[in-house]
Amino acid sequence: MGSERESSMAGPKPMRWAWVVLGVVFGAIVIVVFLNLVDRYLDRPGVDGLVGSLTVLLVGIFVGAGSRGETLREAAVAGLMLAVLTIALVAFQMRLPVPMLVWLAGPFCALGLALLGGYVGEMLQGTLEEAHVDRPIDWPWVFVSIVVGFTLSTYALFLTRALLPPSTAQDLAVLTGAFLVTGVLVGFFSPGKTVVEPAIAAGGLILAHVGFLFVYVDASPGIGRLLLAFGLGIALALLGGWLGETLQRSLRKG
Repeated sequence: MGSERESSMAGPKPMRWAWVVLGVVFGAIVIVVFLNLVDRYLDRPGVDGLVGSLTVLLVGIFVGAGSRGETLREAAVAGLMLAVLTIALVAFQMRLPVPMLVWLAGPFCALGLALLGGYVGEMLQGTLEEAHVDRPIDWPWVFVSIVVGFTLSTYALFLTRALLPPSTAQDLAVLTGAFLVTGVLVGFFSPGKTVVEPAIAAGGLILAHVGFLFVYVDASPGIGRLLLAFGLGIALALLGGWLGETLQRSLRKG
């Protein structure tokens, strides 16, 4: 009883600044590499903003999943610092115009995205109680699948379009392949049986990415390719979830 009282009176744990610094450094590297690939001269604000936002989200996932224990604060601070430093660098070092709306709303959006990423990272690490609740359909893991799937597929899409001649067939192949990886990750890291959850997420993500292709890269897949990608994305997500669960069970037995 005495030890329990002491632990309850100990107060909040100190900030793990090492993980904050790691998160900022990691995010800065990702932003520099991807912007050099997709928009070296920063003349496509929509693409730049999306890459920056996804990187803040990725920093939250990185800190939440990589650090021991619950580190949502660290993820939030790292994402906020990365956003402020990036905006300041663009405005004062590169001397590019930054809208007032970005100055005012950017830090708050970054804080929210970093917290969201931190939540996803903590779910993948298994530190949150709801990660272990077994339901017929684990909706928190559907949400994790959506966030991970959108992040991976968007980065993969930008990367392949920067390195290879663009085509809509290639775009859809990249997106569906990313859903396979998402299924493996979610199936492997989730404590319960989560084979269906990545597939549910994949169905919605395919439709969301059609809008993304149209708005950000000015590409519109035909109905036939869309239906093929829809079915293939769900099937690959199911396969990935099964592979992840199988790998998890085999490691437990070993």
